[in-house]
Amino acid sequence: MSNKIIVDWNNIDELEDYFITYLLYKESKTVSQISKIRNISTMEVKDQLIKAKLQIKSLSKEKVESSKDILDKYLELSKSERLDFIEELNLDDDRMIKFKRELYKRIRTEKNAEDLIILIWTTGELKEEKYLDLLHALTMHRHSDIRRITYSAIRKISSPRSRTCLEKGLYDSNPQTRQYCAKALAIIGNDNSLKILEKLIKQKSHEKEYVLRAYEEAIQALENESF
Repeated sequence: MSNKIIVDWNNIDELEDYFITYLLYKESKTVSQISKIRNISTMEVKDQLIKAKLQIKSLSKEKVESSKDILDKYLELSKSERLDFIEELNLDDDRMIKFKRELYKRIRTEKNAEDLIILIWTTGELKEEKYLDLLHALTMHRHSDIRRITYSAIRKISSPRSRTCLEKGLYDSNPQTRQYCAKALAIIGNDNSLKILEKLIKQKSHEKEYVLRAYEEAIQALENESF
């Protein structure tokens, strides 16, 4: 199968049967439902899904490795393909080390906001503390979506080194960013974090409900800790 084939409904005439089963699965159809829709046994549905996933994973790997610049091709992958690729890298220490090194360098120089967001998201999936110096600096970025995804990555890494940075993020103009920071501080916060959250929760009229819930959950978690 050529790696130029696109697995979606617009390309259905060129797809093997197992990819049609996979597309139904991606639309949240259950194995039982797919069995009835396709008039095949549930066992055959499961076999086709395994075959499709393995093929897609193989194509994702080929797509990346055929490029001189691994990150250029990585940026072209869908979110699920990127997750599959990272999973594959976990099986190869040398390739993972090279990828992490290239990722660090690219984040420092990337000017395109959409690509930078993907690169930052990747650091969160890798959960590597060595990216924190870059991430902490990016929390000052003028682009709110970049700040938001940066705080999301910092939350996934969950290092005490980020505590002060996350406390500052509680005052960010983006409400989802404030939510991320509260959720992170619920895990790595201290007495100072608790005092800030208690002060902010008093300003209920100025805050989104889902952010207030994150504040309340963080306060409850921190109150159960002994500092």
